[in-house]
Amino acid sequence: MRPPALPAPGPLAPLFGGVYAAAYGVGGQQLVAQLVRRLGPVVALPVLGFGPVVAVADPVLARQVFAAKPDVLLGGEGVGPAGAIYGSRSMFVQEEPEHLRRRRLLTPPLHGAALAGYVPVIEEATRAAMARWPVGRPMRMLEAARELTLDVIVRIMFGVGEPGEVRRLGRPFDELLVLAISEETPVRYAARRLGALRMWGRLGSINRRIDAEILPLIAARRAHRSRDAGILGMLVDARGEDGESLSDSEIRDDLVTLVLAGHETTATTLAWAMDLLLHHPDALKRVRAEAHSGSSDYTEAVINETLRLWPPAPITGRMTAGRYQLGDYVLDAGTRIVLLLDAVNRDPGTYPDPDAFRPERFGAAKPPPYAWIPFGGGVKRCIGAAFAMTELITVLHTVLREGELEPADRRPESPPRHAAPVLVPRNGTQVLFRLAESQRQAGATGH
Repeated sequence: MRPPALPAPGPLAPLFGGVYAAAYGVGGQQLVAQLVRRLGPVVALPVLGFGPVVAVADPVLARQVFAAKPDVLLGGEGVGPAGAIYGSRSMFVQEEPEHLRRRRLLTPPLHGAALAGYVPVIEEATRAAMARWPVGRPMRMLEAARELTLDVIVRIMFGVGEPGEVRRLGRPFDELLVLAISEETPVRYAARRLGALRMWGRLGSINRRIDAEILPLIAARRAHRSRDAGILGMLVDARGEDGESLSDSEIRDDLVTLVLAGHETTATTLAWAMDLLLHHPDALKRVRAEAHSGSSDYTEAVINETLRLWPPAPITGRMTAGRYQLGDYVLDAGTRIVLLLDAVNRDPGTYPDPDAFRPERFGAAKPPPYAWIPFGGGVKRCIGAAFAMTELITVLHTVLREGELEPADRRPESPPRHAAPVLVPRNGTQVLFRLAESQRQAGATGH
């Protein structure tokens, strides 16, 4: 019996290529929701420059994709345009077994006991950021969070603290991020696959400035192992089971990956979380209470629910190495499977009233693992998930303990109208900020 044909959105689908992979590249989350409602959770989308694409919005099929063997569904090939930004030696774009070798070397600085050591750095950076925030005037939390999270990730990655040095190191990464989330990146990726636009002067220029900053730091760490150099130093010192170390180019590309992935996505989540809290006063009150008590269970539930509703990176992908059966469908080799994380996270079969903000969903009875996938899943699950959670909790608690926020707009935020590789709040989460009364009194008395 022949497998059923994949549903397709219609004859115009090939014309939508070059904007972004799959449905998200055409009309953002709204179009994704429309396609899923009209055609079901598996949709064929031939995308110019990307080849055959199958968009998936089903938790059961998401689990199948994430659980597939890495030589059956390729994770490095599946990331698409991101590979051009992160670098060819980045752990993110490697296939097995190289990906696993590199992942093991990168894991210790981002998990376990190492995380507690970063909390004072995050708190200090947050207080410094709050001192710069305008008081009583509308402020876009998204931009403020981007500046803060870049400060945090540069301090932790490179072991620096002097503000001028932090800004100097962060500047080329900020430029690379702007390029990464622009429409230029997927267009150039698609064009390169079609044999055009091979030269990319802007990317090359930014990468040369990053090399000028990072490579001397790597050399200095190799020459002086006692020198504190943050996670960069840990990567220089890291050794695999066979005693092999990482090369300069591997460390360089992994640092670029960690800085970019740990910057924009965390900032975006902070902006969404602030918007949701400011429009849900009871939840805000509970998180502020935890900020003073030192507990974090409810705060973590708020972050998880924020990530469910607004996963900052709304898609992830795999590519079939050979013919592959996905549910009832058989896909040819070279098919890009795009998991629509935002659609899976709002599956009505898993979440009653899926568009409502309910942190209680992440209480004692948590959702099934593959119905909540903001960090992806399987062997390619985000390596920085624990670090991101630590940073998000620390920043939220510091801001809500030492500052006071109110919404500048009575209407909650909404997603962007058009495609974006990062699902940012459309208006940047406009807020009004002032120091908490206790902090104002401490400042007045000089304490």
